[in-house]
Amino acid sequence: MSKQVEAVDTPADSMPSVSLGPHFTMHPVVFPVAASIVLALVLATLLLPGEDVQAFFDGVKGWIGLRFGWLYVATMTALLAFVTWLALSRLGAIKLGDDEEEPEFGLLSWFAMLFSAGMGIGLVFWAVAEPAWHFAKPPPGVAEGLNPSRVSMAVTIFHWGLHPWALYAAVGLGLAYFGFRKKMPLSFRSFLHPIFGDRVWGRLGDAVDVLAIIATLTGVATSLGIGAQQVNAGLGFLFGLQQGTGVQVGLIAAITAIATVSVVMGLNAGIRRLSEINLGLAFVLLIMVVVGGGVVAFLGSTVENTGAYLQLLPFNALRTGAGGTQGSDWLNSWTVFYWAWWISWSPFVGLFIARISRGRTIRQFVTGVVLVPTLVGIVWLSAFGGATLRQHTQHQRLATVAQADTSAAGLPTFSVIEDGAVEVSDARLTTLEYVTDPSVTVVTEDGSQNVDTTATALFVLLESMFQTKWIAMLAAGVATLCIVLFFVTSSDSASMVIDIIASGGNPDPPVLTRLFWAISEGVAASVLLYAGGLVALQSASIAAALPFTVVLILACVGLTRALLAEPVAGR
Repeated sequence: MSKQVEAVDTPADSMPSVSLGPHFTMHPVVFPVAASIVLALVLATLLLPGEDVQAFFDGVKGWIGLRFGWLYVATMTALLAFVTWLALSRLGAIKLGDDEEEPEFGLLSWFAMLFSAGMGIGLVFWAVAEPAWHFAKPPPGVAEGLNPSRVSMAVTIFHWGLHPWALYAAVGLGLAYFGFRKKMPLSFRSFLHPIFGDRVWGRLGDAVDVLAIIATLTGVATSLGIGAQQVNAGLGFLFGLQQGTGVQVGLIAAITAIATVSVVMGLNAGIRRLSEINLGLAFVLLIMVVVGGGVVAFLGSTVENTGAYLQLLPFNALRTGAGGTQGSDWLNSWTVFYWAWWISWSPFVGLFIARISRGRTIRQFVTGVVLVPTLVGIVWLSAFGGATLRQHTQHQRLATVAQADTSAAGLPTFSVIEDGAVEVSDARLTTLEYVTDPSVTVVTEDGSQNVDTTATALFVLLESMFQTKWIAMLAAGVATLCIVLFFVTSSDSASMVIDIIASGGNPDPPVLTRLFWAISEGVAASVLLYAGGLVALQSASIAAALPFTVVLILACVGLTRALLAEPVAGR
């Protein structure tokens, strides 16, 4: 066993904090500057005309994607190679903490928390819609002759597989290493100490931490907006609740209020328990879809999808869209958005994973954070996306329509006649056509408003899959509750992480400041959703991720320097 690594002689009195009482402690620069920037963003979005806001966000998204999409692609692939090297090298034996420390949380609790925080809302939202879109509009440049179902599933898994989890692992690993082994503040400035030295305890570090907070808040706001749209869809399916921005803003407010209760309860009593419950609900929903769509067909598609993902991984990992406008437009709409979204989430997810991973080795950490969630993601996407594609490819549309409603008679109805095979009865649209067909306008049952087909795709699949009404309603209810809990765990986890940073790296920040950030996230998500919908949320994430990408590159250089100086490196 290597000798104990000594703590760096700094941060305790180099990281100032201001106490306004026993329940409100903050960093004197990071907290007010970050809060002011968030307030300015909210006010500017509210005061400017909606058309100008939408045009501005569209312009930002297009400009960054065109000029810096390559940087996102290269950075994400480099991070995957980086964490793989760390896990396989002798450095993998280093503990994230003192040598004699044991993990704080058991494997189940640990995995439940990191998965709920990592991408729970997104996976539920896109598991049906994304494979449908890639099937209907295949990515430009993919070799002709490849099976469209294989391509669509391979691209979807690529966006949710090894790359984003490797990003989270790199960030979480560095924060845990410097925070628990080097005894530095649990803050992003600690990441850069091997490069910039004690300057990180001054204004340079303040700027890095403020940037981490803004990136986190915009990334989480995007997920809260997506979650609100799908909760709205679920409640509309179950209880007839109308869909619209006003309703979704109200849902954000209500669920943010629930999240504040979890924030007050703390990590063990609140976030951990909700994450474990959520993991159980997600498993129940997964089993229902697997059984409803055919077990043998699911197993076969999971194996095939894994092979397709690995087959196209090298091509997708280094694809920048440099070959033409069509390829770059597709890349900016999908891969660049995803990579920017994950990067903007990485301060939050990385720090949260670091906070719950004390006592694990680097090898254990990388294996648990990268491989296990990727395998679960493949299973999840194969269940939902695979069922969607099989429904579409195994039958012909019975009628061509220009308009459909969301009543039971207007949705496709499928019966499983053999494992994985379906027959169609009274079907006007498949789930895939419901989502992607440009000739179809889906309206509510009373015809008063259009329906967001991407947000409602999951519930269309569930209703079309189960012939018994109460089973379909049960599945929809489980899905809605699952989304709500993912919503809550994302919000309260992010609130805790932002407050850790804003309080100077304190791993147990005070309750009142956690509440402040929980409310701020909900307000930011509501305002951006109101001003420009999902486009505004996506554009905010892409913009915030750009400067933080540079921080990530420097941070990995600093982490490498520190790890190579460890005694274990010479064994």
